Amino acid sequence: MKTISKDGRSIRAQSIYDEAHKRLIDSAIELFNNPNVPNEKINISLIAKNAGTSVATAYNHFPNNLIDVFGSIFNIGFQTIVDSVTEFNKHNPDPYDQLQAFITIQTETAIELGNSVREAFYQFRELLINGKWIQGEPYVFLSNICEQYAKENSDVNVKSLADDIFVLWNGYIYLWMRYNPNFEIWSQFTDEWLLQKMSKIVDKAIILQK
Repeated sequence: MKTISKDGRSIRAQSIYDEAHKRLIDSAIELFNNPNVPNEKINISLIAKNAGTSVATAYNHFPNNLIDVFGSIFNIGFQTIVDSVTEFNKHNPDPYDQLQAFITIQTETAIELGNSVREAFYQFRELLINGKWIQGEPYVFLSNICEQYAKENSDVNVKSLADDIFVLWNGYIYLWMRYNPNFEIWSQFTDEWLLQKMSKIVDKAIILQK
């Protein structure tokens, strides 16, 4: 009986922790996407207040300050992508369609996260240095799909295809990150522009293999 009770308490405690963590991440995403809140004003205290929780609780979840917040935004976003793509793949075994779905879902997730993921990308170097980068690198997930595609297309090199898709995707994301409606050059890199460009990168990468 004691073991069952202890397990029950542990499960409940983990559930409470996970719920609080999601609430805090949702709060951070909301703040970074609020045009009335300057990004430089966002800190752990403000995130906690907006989430309706204590600052102490927030620091328990993010002991390394905002770098933990950005790492969590990436990890939650990537897990959403993995879950969605995995579900898609169950019903569509075609690796070409799976590649297209991976790119589309990843792009749509970035757009949904908006300025919060832009701000997180700016911290990429710090995330790497501090070991906060995505658990389960997106490149590995992409490479696995490319491997399936190569099994049906013997003229394709798995690493080359994965590299080309990865480079193209990051190149367009880099420009989208710098979207600014107040500057002529940067104002063109809208969400619609990103979706349109991303829809073509799988075909571009495949052409590069020939």
